[in-house]
Amino acid sequence: MNTFALSRLSARPARRPRRAAFTLVELLVVMVIISILVGMVFPMVTGIKEKANVVVCTGNLKQLYNGLMAFAADNEGRCPLNETDNSSTFLGVPNKPNWIASSGLSGTNGYLSITMGSLWRYVNDTRVYRCPSRPNKDYVRSYSMASYFSGADDVKTKVTPAFDRVVHPRAQKFIEAERPAQTLLLTEENPPGFPPEDGRSFLNDGYFAHDDPHREQPGSYHNADPFTLLGGKANVIFVDGHVQLLNPQQASLAFESFFRDVATKTKR
Repeated sequence: MNTFALSRLSARPARRPRRAAFTLVELLVVMVIISILVGMVFPMVTGIKEKANVVVCTGNLKQLYNGLMAFAADNEGRCPLNETDNSSTFLGVPNKPNWIASSGLSGTNGYLSITMGSLWRYVNDTRVYRCPSRPNKDYVRSYSMASYFSGADDVKTKVTPAFDRVVHPRAQKFIEAERPAQTLLLTEENPPGFPPEDGRSFLNDGYFAHDDPHREQPGSYHNADPFTLLGGKANVIFVDGHVQLLNPQQASLAFESFFRDVATKTKR
């Protein structure tokens, strides 16, 4: 080999050893950083989505409210029937459907219970009857009407008329509410088995009676913990048409306002 060739070889820079892949420690650091970022971003995304759901839910309640008022305007101010026995005569009118039709038509939460209800003529979009925040997607409804508006008749409650009027007073017209701004009209209701520790809570008939706090509960899935679904609130619309986001205790007090007013009026 000549001198020129040797000089060229010697002039070439020595090859650096190739760097190995990430070490285990480096990979762990990257994973920790990613998990921290996800932990920061997930609540933000969830919060933005939930705020949008609250807006949609508020709009749903407003549409249902307008439908109820339109029904009343067409029926001498009367409320639509609410969980009555369809085979009996109630308020002098036999066999009229409830605002949400009888559960026997298609299963309690089936679409037919909406489309065959008396409110369907006024609110004919099934999406309006369900809040997008509701956890169980199998159920097509989220909302119930307070039981004191055209509530359960005597066949359904299995009590005498005199007893029922005292213990469970009813209003035939929305204007009978003494304090419309404090009296609950529609509320979100918890789905079956929710909260998880109580398997008796259910939404079945569009009729909300808070006589047993373990049986029928205001909704509690707005702004709830995304993992436990606990600690949330319900959207509620009052007789005067305004909507509030309340915790279950506040919603229950709003429901009981009607009965307190009736008791006060009776004592006058």
